[in-house]
Amino acid sequence: MKGLQGAIDIHVHSSPSIFPRSVNDFELAKQAKEAGMRAIVLKAHEESTVSRAQLVSKVVEGIEVYGSLVLNEYVGGLNPYAVDMAIQQGAKLIWMPTGSAKHHLDHYGGKSDYKEQKSTIRLLPQKGITILSEDGKLLPVVYDIIDLIKGSGAVLATGHLSPLETKILTQTAISRGVEKVLVAHPDLKINKMDLSLQIELVRMGAYVEKSMLTLMPLWKSIEPDELVAGMRQIGIEKCILQTDFGQANHPSPTEGYGHFVQILLEQGMDEKEIEQMACVNPAELLGLT
Repeated sequence: MKGLQGAIDIHVHSSPSIFPRSVNDFELAKQAKEAGMRAIVLKAHEESTVSRAQLVSKVVEGIEVYGSLVLNEYVGGLNPYAVDMAIQQGAKLIWMPTGSAKHHLDHYGGKSDYKEQKSTIRLLPQKGITILSEDGKLLPVVYDIIDLIKGSGAVLATGHLSPLETKILTQTAISRGVEKVLVAHPDLKINKMDLSLQIELVRMGAYVEKSMLTLMPLWKSIEPDELVAGMRQIGIEKCILQTDFGQANHPSPTEGYGHFVQILLEQGMDEKEIEQMACVNPAELLGLT
Protein backbone atom coordinates (compact mmCIF):
# COMPACT_ATOMS: atom_id res chain seq x y z
CA MET A 1 0.00 0.00 0.00
CA LYS A 2 1.14 3.54 -0.66
CA GLY A 3 0.41 5.91 2.19
CA LEU A 4 -3.08 5.19 3.48
CA GLN A 5 -4.53 4.06 0.16
CA GLY A 6 -7.36 1.62 0.85
CA ALA A 7 -6.90 1.70 4.64
CA ILE A 8 -9.90 1.31 6.96
CA ASP A 9 -10.10 2.71 10.50
CA ILE A 10 -12.72 0.63 12.33
CA HIS A 11 -12.42 2.53 15.62
CA VAL A 12 -12.38 6.30 15.46
CA HIS A 13 -13.98 9.13 17.46
CA SER A 14 -15.30 12.49 16.27
CA SER A 15 -17.71 15.16 17.44
CA PRO A 16 -20.45 15.62 18.44
CA SER A 17 -19.24 13.86 21.58
CA ILE A 18 -19.29 14.10 25.35
CA PHE A 19 -15.49 14.35 25.12
CA PRO A 20 -13.46 17.10 23.38
CA ARG A 21 -12.65 15.91 19.84
CA SER A 22 -10.10 17.02 17.24
CA VAL A 23 -12.51 16.72 14.29
CA ASN A 24 -16.22 16.48 13.63
CA ASP A 25 -17.84 13.69 11.59
CA PHE A 26 -17.65 15.62 8.32
CA GLU A 27 -14.05 16.77 8.81
CA LEU A 28 -13.01 13.22 9.66
CA ALA A 29 -14.63 11.78 6.54
CA LYS A 30 -13.15 14.47 4.28
CA GLN A 31 -9.64 14.01 5.68
CA ALA A 32 -9.84 10.23 5.39
CA LYS A 33 -11.08 10.53 1.80
CA GLU A 34 -8.27 12.95 0.89
CA ALA A 35 -5.74 10.48 2.32
CA GLY A 36 -7.09 7.74 0.06
CA MET A 37 -8.66 5.70 2.84
CA ARG A 38 -11.48 3.33 1.95
CA ALA A 39 -13.69 3.47 5.04
CA ILE A 40 -14.12 4.61 8.63
CA VAL A 41 -16.38 3.41 11.44
CA LEU A 42 -17.59 6.12 13.83
CA LYS A 43 -17.65 5.23 17.52
CA ALA A 44 -19.31 7.20 20.32
CA HIS A 45 -19.43 6.12 23.95
CA GLU A 46 -22.82 7.78 24.46
CA GLU A 47 -24.96 7.00 21.41
CA SER A 48 -25.44 5.03 18.22
CA THR A 49 -23.53 6.62 15.33
CA VAL A 50 -25.52 4.83 12.62
CA SER A 51 -27.70 7.82 11.68
CA ARG A 52 -24.68 10.14 11.82
CA ALA A 53 -22.78 7.86 9.44
CA GLN A 54 -25.68 7.77 7.00
CA LEU A 55 -25.88 11.57 6.98
CA VAL A 56 -22.12 11.97 6.46
CA SER A 57 -22.22 9.44 3.61
CA LYS A 58 -24.74 11.60 1.75
CA VAL A 59 -22.56 14.70 2.08
CA VAL A 60 -19.02 13.31 1.69
CA GLU A 61 -18.75 11.02 -1.31
CA GLY A 62 -15.82 8.80 -2.18
CA ILE A 63 -15.39 7.21 1.25
CA GLU A 64 -17.48 4.60 3.07
CA VAL A 65 -18.70 5.78 6.48
CA TYR A 66 -20.32 3.34 8.89
CA GLY A 67 -21.85 3.52 12.35
CA SER A 68 -21.64 1.44 15.51
CA LEU A 69 -23.29 1.10 18.90
CA VAL A 70 -21.69 0.97 22.35
CA LEU A 71 -23.80 -0.67 25.05
CA ASN A 72 -23.19 1.89 27.79
CA GLU A 73 -25.86 3.08 30.23
CA TYR A 74 -26.70 5.99 27.91
CA VAL A 75 -28.44 3.57 25.49
CA GLY A 76 -29.84 1.34 28.24
CA GLY A 77 -26.75 -0.77 28.84
CA LEU A 78 -27.14 -4.41 27.79
CA ASN A 79 -30.21 -3.51 25.74
CA PRO A 80 -31.35 -5.98 23.04
CA TYR A 81 -33.82 -3.42 21.68
CA ALA A 82 -31.02 -0.93 20.98
CA VAL A 83 -28.93 -3.72 19.42
CA ASP A 84 -31.77 -4.87 17.19
CA MET A 85 -32.52 -1.32 16.01
CA ALA A 86 -28.86 -0.50 15.32
CA ILE A 87 -28.28 -3.72 13.36
CA GLN A 88 -31.40 -3.18 11.23
CA GLN A 89 -30.24 0.36 10.49
CA GLY A 90 -26.83 -0.87 9.34
CA ALA A 91 -24.49 -0.81 12.35
CA LYS A 92 -21.22 -2.56 11.56
CA LEU A 93 -20.08 -3.08 15.15
CA ILE A 94 -21.91 -3.68 18.41
CA TRP A 95 -19.56 -2.88 21.28
CA MET A 96 -19.92 -4.21 24.78
CA PRO A 97 -19.83 -1.48 27.47
CA THR A 98 -16.86 0.90 27.63
CA GLY A 99 -17.17 3.74 30.18
CA SER A 100 -20.11 1.96 31.84
CA ALA A 101 -18.26 -1.35 32.24
CA LYS A 102 -17.56 -2.34 35.83
CA HIS A 103 -14.00 -3.16 34.77
CA HIS A 104 -13.57 0.38 33.37
CA LEU A 105 -15.04 1.96 36.51
CA ASP A 106 -12.77 -0.15 38.72
CA HIS A 107 -9.75 0.94 36.65
CA TYR A 108 -10.60 4.61 37.07
CA GLY A 109 -11.69 4.48 40.71
CA GLY A 110 -15.42 4.59 40.02
CA LYS A 111 -15.33 7.23 37.26
CA SER A 112 -17.07 6.60 33.93
CA ASP A 113 -14.83 9.01 32.05
CA TYR A 114 -11.01 8.89 31.96
CA LYS A 115 -8.21 10.59 33.83
CA GLU A 116 -6.58 11.14 30.40
CA GLN A 117 -9.66 13.03 29.11
CA LYS A 118 -12.64 14.50 30.92
CA SER A 119 -16.23 14.67 29.76
CA THR A 120 -17.49 18.13 28.87
CA ILE A 121 -20.82 17.40 30.58
CA ARG A 122 -21.89 15.98 33.93
CA LEU A 123 -22.18 12.18 34.02
CA LEU A 124 -24.48 10.49 36.52
CA PRO A 125 -22.79 7.99 38.87
CA GLN A 126 -22.84 4.41 37.59
CA LYS A 127 -22.70 1.06 39.37
CA GLY A 128 -20.88 -0.59 36.48
CA ILE A 129 -22.06 -3.20 34.02
CA THR A 130 -20.72 -6.73 34.09
CA ILE A 131 -21.84 -9.39 31.65
CA LEU A 132 -21.44 -12.13 34.28
CA SER A 133 -23.70 -13.27 37.09
CA GLU A 134 -22.32 -13.74 40.60
CA ASP A 135 -21.55 -17.39 39.80
CA GLY A 136 -19.45 -16.34 36.79
CA LYS A 137 -21.90 -17.25 34.03
CA LEU A 138 -23.09 -15.01 31.20
CA LEU A 139 -26.29 -13.12 31.98
CA PRO A 140 -29.33 -14.27 29.97
CA VAL A 141 -29.57 -10.88 28.24
CA VAL A 142 -26.07 -11.35 26.83
CA TYR A 143 -27.27 -14.50 25.08
CA ASP A 144 -30.12 -12.44 23.60
CA ILE A 145 -27.61 -9.90 22.26
CA ILE A 146 -25.32 -12.61 20.91
CA ASP A 147 -28.23 -14.22 19.08
CA LEU A 148 -29.28 -10.89 17.53
CA ILE A 149 -25.76 -10.34 16.21
CA LYS A 150 -25.47 -13.92 14.88
CA GLY A 151 -26.20 -14.00 11.16
CA SER A 152 -26.68 -10.22 10.96
CA GLY A 153 -23.35 -9.35 9.36
CA ALA A 154 -22.51 -7.12 12.34
CA VAL A 155 -19.44 -7.63 14.52
CA LEU A 156 -19.53 -8.36 18.25
CA ALA A 157 -16.78 -6.22 19.82
CA THR A 158 -15.65 -6.61 23.41
CA GLY A 159 -15.39 -3.01 24.69
CA HIS A 160 -13.79 -2.39 28.09
CA LEU A 161 -14.66 -5.72 29.65
CA SER A 162 -12.18 -7.56 31.86
CA PRO A 163 -9.96 -10.21 30.27
CA LEU A 164 -12.05 -12.93 31.96
CA GLU A 165 -15.33 -11.47 30.67
CA THR A 166 -13.78 -11.13 27.22
CA LYS A 167 -12.70 -14.77 27.18
CA ILE A 168 -16.11 -16.10 28.28
CA LEU A 169 -17.96 -13.82 25.83
CA THR A 170 -15.72 -14.76 22.89
CA GLN A 171 -15.92 -18.47 23.61
CA THR A 172 -19.71 -18.40 23.97
CA ALA A 173 -20.41 -16.13 21.00
CA ILE A 174 -18.33 -18.22 18.62
CA SER A 175 -19.81 -21.48 19.91
CA ARG A 176 -23.31 -20.05 19.31
CA GLY A 177 -22.46 -19.19 15.72
CA VAL A 178 -21.42 -15.53 15.78
CA GLU A 179 -19.24 -15.20 12.70
CA LYS A 180 -17.21 -12.13 13.71
CA VAL A 181 -15.81 -11.26 17.13
CA LEU A 182 -13.40 -8.38 17.68
CA VAL A 183 -11.23 -8.05 20.80
CA ALA A 184 -10.97 -4.33 21.59
CA HIS A 185 -7.47 -2.85 22.08
CA PRO A 186 -6.10 -5.67 24.28
CA ASP A 187 -2.82 -3.76 24.73
CA LEU A 188 -4.48 -0.65 26.21
CA LYS A 189 -4.01 -0.36 29.99
CA ILE A 190 -7.78 -0.13 30.65
CA ASN A 191 -8.32 -3.74 29.62
CA LYS A 192 -4.77 -4.98 29.01
CA MET A 193 -4.45 -8.71 28.59
CA ASP A 194 -1.56 -11.11 28.29
CA LEU A 195 -0.35 -11.97 24.81
CA SER A 196 -1.05 -15.65 25.58
CA LEU A 197 -4.75 -14.84 26.06
CA GLN A 198 -4.82 -12.79 22.84
CA ILE A 199 -3.40 -15.79 20.99
CA GLU A 200 -5.97 -18.07 22.64
CA LEU A 201 -8.84 -15.78 21.55
CA VAL A 202 -7.54 -15.66 17.99
CA ARG A 203 -7.37 -19.46 17.93
CA MET A 204 -11.05 -19.46 18.89
CA GLY A 205 -11.69 -17.34 15.79
CA ALA A 206 -11.55 -13.72 17.00
CA TYR A 207 -9.75 -10.76 15.49
CA VAL A 208 -7.72 -8.41 17.73
CA GLU A 209 -7.28 -4.66 17.45
CA LYS A 210 -3.82 -3.10 17.41
CA SER A 211 -4.12 0.55 18.31
CA MET A 212 -2.07 3.70 17.77
CA LEU A 213 -3.52 5.05 21.03
CA THR A 214 -1.51 2.49 23.02
CA LEU A 215 1.69 4.21 21.84
CA MET A 216 0.69 7.76 22.78
CA PRO A 217 2.30 9.44 25.85
CA LEU A 218 -0.77 9.76 28.12
CA TRP A 219 -2.14 6.35 27.16
CA LYS A 220 1.11 4.48 26.60
CA SER A 221 0.88 0.84 27.59
CA ILE A 222 3.25 -0.94 25.19
CA GLU A 223 6.48 -0.27 23.29
CA PRO A 224 6.45 -0.33 19.48
CA ASP A 225 8.84 -3.29 19.26
CA GLU A 226 6.70 -5.32 21.71
CA LEU A 227 3.56 -4.41 19.74
CA VAL A 228 5.09 -5.65 16.48
CA ALA A 229 6.49 -8.82 18.07
CA GLY A 230 3.04 -9.55 19.47
CA MET A 231 1.36 -9.02 16.09
CA ARG A 232 3.65 -11.59 14.53
CA GLN A 233 3.02 -14.12 17.30
CA ILE A 234 -0.75 -13.63 17.06
CA GLY A 235 -0.68 -13.81 13.26
CA ILE A 236 -0.85 -10.83 10.89
CA GLU A 237 -4.01 -12.23 9.31
CA LYS A 238 -5.93 -11.76 12.59
CA CYS A 239 -4.74 -8.28 13.62
CA ILE A 240 -6.57 -5.10 12.66
CA LEU A 241 -4.94 -1.69 12.80
CA GLN A 242 -6.94 1.20 14.22
CA THR A 243 -6.15 4.56 15.76
CA ASP A 244 -8.84 5.00 18.48
CA PHE A 245 -8.02 8.67 17.83
CA GLY A 246 -10.18 11.73 18.01
CA GLN A 247 -8.94 13.05 21.37
CA ALA A 248 -8.53 16.84 21.16
CA ASN A 249 -4.87 16.72 22.30
CA HIS A 250 -3.78 14.32 19.52
CA PRO A 251 -3.20 14.72 15.77
CA SER A 252 -6.31 14.11 13.69
CA PRO A 253 -7.22 10.43 13.27
CA THR A 254 -6.03 10.39 9.66
CA GLU A 255 -2.67 11.90 10.62
CA GLY A 256 -2.49 9.42 13.48
CA TYR A 257 -3.04 6.51 11.11
CA GLY A 258 -0.19 7.77 8.93
CA HIS A 259 2.10 8.01 11.98
CA PHE A 260 1.10 4.48 13.01
CA VAL A 261 2.02 3.07 9.60
CA GLN A 262 5.37 4.90 9.75
CA ILE A 263 6.15 3.49 13.21
CA LEU A 264 5.39 -0.05 12.01
CA LEU A 265 7.64 0.40 8.97
CA GLU A 266 10.44 1.67 11.22
CA GLN A 267 9.98 -1.45 13.37
CA GLY A 268 10.68 -3.67 10.36
CA MET A 269 7.19 -4.51 9.12
CA ASP A 270 6.84 -4.56 5.36
CA GLU A 271 4.12 -2.90 3.30
CA LYS A 272 2.43 -6.21 2.55
CA GLU A 273 2.01 -6.99 6.25
CA ILE A 274 0.65 -3.51 6.94
CA GLU A 275 -1.73 -3.72 3.99
CA GLN A 276 -3.07 -7.01 5.38
CA MET A 277 -3.87 -5.40 8.74
CA ALA A 278 -4.96 -1.99 7.45
CA CYS A 279 -6.97 -2.98 4.37
CA VAL A 280 -7.63 -6.70 3.94
CA ASN A 281 -8.53 -7.77 7.49
CA PRO A 282 -10.86 -4.87 8.33
CA ALA A 283 -12.63 -5.22 4.95
CA GLU A 284 -13.20 -8.89 5.73
CA LEU A 285 -14.39 -8.07 9.25
CA LEU A 286 -16.88 -5.47 8.00
CA GLY A 287 -18.08 -7.61 5.11
CA LEU A 288 -16.93 -5.15 2.43
CA THR A 289 -16.45 -6.62 -1.03
